[in-house]
Amino acid sequence: MTKDFLAIANQMASLVDDRKLAQFTKTSFLIGGYNFDTGDAYQRIIRYSRTTGQYEREEFGGLRSGGKGFKVGFIGDERAAYLKILGTLIHEQQTELNFQPLEALSCLLKSQDRNSSIGGSPQVVKVYRHRNYLPYAVKDTTTDEKVSLFGRPLLAYERTFYPVLSLDRFGEHDFVVYPGRPKSRTLQPPPKIGEPPK
Repeated sequence: MTKDFLAIANQMASLVDDRKLAQFTKTSFLIGGYNFDTGDAYQRIIRYSRTTGQYEREEFGGLRSGGKGFKVGFIGDERAAYLKILGTLIHEQQTELNFQPLEALSCLLKSQDRNSSIGGSPQVVKVYRHRNYLPYAVKDTTTDEKVSLFGRPLLAYERTFYPVLSLDRFGEHDFVVYPGRPKSRTLQPPPKIGEPPK
């Protein structure tokens, strides 16, 4: 998949007037998924290389939490601020990695003002091994009760059947609400580092 994406991106870049090519040097892509043969997760960053004049793929770094290694990708403005917030959350919570990347993104977005280059509601999709996926709607009750899906606030007459994440309820029993289901489901917090799972 990454090879095909690279071929398409490089073909499109070759069709652009050289005077407009400068915008490509700032463009990056995150590609993630599962290797269908092995079942292993893979993630790559696609960046434009000034030396070759083409997009190239790179591995991106990871972090450790709870004795396990994870890869968390972030591209765009405020990358350093995001990684700092994420590192602080992992250090403070001392749990295995769960929703901390989303919590860090939520904190970063809340700290921005109207003139920032980033903003809006996070877009959350859970990807399963066999190319299935589940979108999550997002609700931020600290600002209003609006629910967003794929970054767009739902209109008054729209309803979602997808699970709804409440960004101000990380780690609480009602962090994820499943519309149309009884509210009896409770989520277990991730185990503390060094503790056996319950």
